[in-house]
Amino acid sequence: MKIAKREDFALIFMSELSKHYPGEYVSLGFIAHQTNLSPLFLKHIASVLLEKNLIESKEGISGGYRLHKPPQKITVSEIIKAISKGIVAPSCVHGGVCRLKRTSCSCLALWDKVNRQLYSYLDNISLEDFGRL
Repeated sequence: MKIAKREDFALIFMSELSKHYPGEYVSLGFIAHQTNLSPLFLKHIASVLLEKNLIESKEGISGGYRLHKPPQKITVSEIIKAISKGIVAPSCVHGGVCRLKRTSCSCLALWDKVNRQLYSYLDNISLEDFGRL
């Protein structure tokens, strides 16, 4: 099991936005500077989170990104689900070669169950809680 940079960076990005909730929009440049993360990678993450309606954006001099709803109403599970295909994803999900058909693969059933349990746990951790860890 490996947590990818996308998941980590999405949580960091959302945590930074939560520090400025509810009002101001925050630029990617500012977040990149605060976190030492790549602005280009953050832009990709922001586009996914924007598409999933977790954040909103505004263009222009006072533009940037902000949370779509309060940090206590956003769960870590929502963020991870928006960014990835699953916390535990077997190689076939990422294009690996597998001789079994998806319907007869017991590994997929196991990892699906593990994912459901992990997501259930992460449903109880809000973005606000995450920021206090």
